[in-house]
Amino acid sequence: MNMNGRKKCLVLTFQTPQKPGGGGEVRSWCLLKTACEVFDVTILNIGGMTGSGRVPEEIRRNCAMVIEPVLEDSAPAAARRTGRMAAWLSLVGALLFPWSDYGRPFLRLMLQYGLSQDRGVAATLVRIAVRFWTPVIALMPITCFMFDQSWRRIRDASISLATRERFDIFWVEHTLAWPFAEQLLELPGICDARIICSAQNIEHMVCERQRDVAVEAANAAYHDRQAKQMKRLELRAWRRADLVLQCSEVDANETKRHVPGARVEVIGNGVDGQYFQPIAATAANIEPLILYTAGFGYAPNTEAVRWFLQQVFPLVRQLMPQVRFLFAGSEAERFSEALAAEGAGLLDGVEWISDPPDIRPAFGRGLVYVVPLQCGGGSRLKILEAMSMRVPVVSTSVGAEGVPYEDGKHLLLADGAEAFAAAVVRLLQDAQLRQRLTEQAAEFVREAWDWSTLCSQLRDVLQKEFCK
Repeated sequence: MNMNGRKKCLVLTFQTPQKPGGGGEVRSWCLLKTACEVFDVTILNIGGMTGSGRVPEEIRRNCAMVIEPVLEDSAPAAARRTGRMAAWLSLVGALLFPWSDYGRPFLRLMLQYGLSQDRGVAATLVRIAVRFWTPVIALMPITCFMFDQSWRRIRDASISLATRERFDIFWVEHTLAWPFAEQLLELPGICDARIICSAQNIEHMVCERQRDVAVEAANAAYHDRQAKQMKRLELRAWRRADLVLQCSEVDANETKRHVPGARVEVIGNGVDGQYFQPIAATAANIEPLILYTAGFGYAPNTEAVRWFLQQVFPLVRQLMPQVRFLFAGSEAERFSEALAAEGAGLLDGVEWISDPPDIRPAFGRGLVYVVPLQCGGGSRLKILEAMSMRVPVVSTSVGAEGVPYEDGKHLLLADGAEAFAAAVVRLLQDAQLRQRLTEQAAEFVREAWDWSTLCSQLRDVLQKEFCK
């Protein structure tokens, strides 16, 4: 506890909290801003896969300290050269002792060969080893490993801090950061701390859904193995945590089903109603436009767009040839290049906006907002943003999980390509239905799903649980 009587809280976050931003980034921003109001917060920010994310000033100035990866020179490092014999010895060592160095050599081989069609000796050995070892040892999931390089850039400073200073609370912001948290948990400054795990999603369910929608057997097997590894990771986190924060009752119930003694609180996802305000219609709205906003470095989002473009959009355009589709968000351009390479005509009638500094103008153009997710977890902030911006929504059941929307009152729910296309066309053609849905949805969001309300709930939980 500090001189001011406030508890000292160490936060480990794998993606940079920021607003505006992606769904997880916005949620982290709101939760950590509230944490700073209750505790003396120190942040260990892994900074995303590249380590380049910086904690914004609005949070930084309310923290005791922020540790982030040092931005490195962009000049490429010299390639490491090894002989053929050394390379084979390294490969064999990783396959025989996959737990060495936190499993990093083995995980690198999984990334290189896990979904490869290579039929060479090395690839075959790796695939055999993966099938043998993954049910036996607790490797970090590949999704977590993607952040390992950034974590190693703050690991020594994090260990030094957790060795010399003592913290009352250790907050792990997102279960995907748990493998890195485990490298700190037994250190003197943290070993007696109470632990908060802000889960954001149930990640093993996301992997299971990716497995269920996978077309190729190799992809299905890969996601099945990842689901099992992710489940083991999540169970370790939930069992160790003194408080688990989930963003929906569905996720909270799933947590308690696996760990009956877990202390779980639901802090839903929300929207900043003052920021996401309707934009007056412009000439761009004369041509009917279907909109989807997301981060396109996240596989469920790219799979959703692929499904929409391949299965749904052609059906819509048969009835309304003039309609267009816009997807906007981080890495949209890179994703568009991948789509262009996949098939001629896939991007007909399609446009994209990549990494926009402000996503609101895209909402201002949309006549209908779609959420064609086939897999995912938690609850989608983007639906709440669309509702706050007065854009009517069509979503799959998976896309609308986590929030008690009513079909036909707040949005239209549709599963399957034909039903989804019919719902989109219905909204495009019926102005009265669009107006009714947007009015009711906006009222629904305003009553209970504004971040100001949700952060107040979190503040009460933290004060009750940790400030007695």
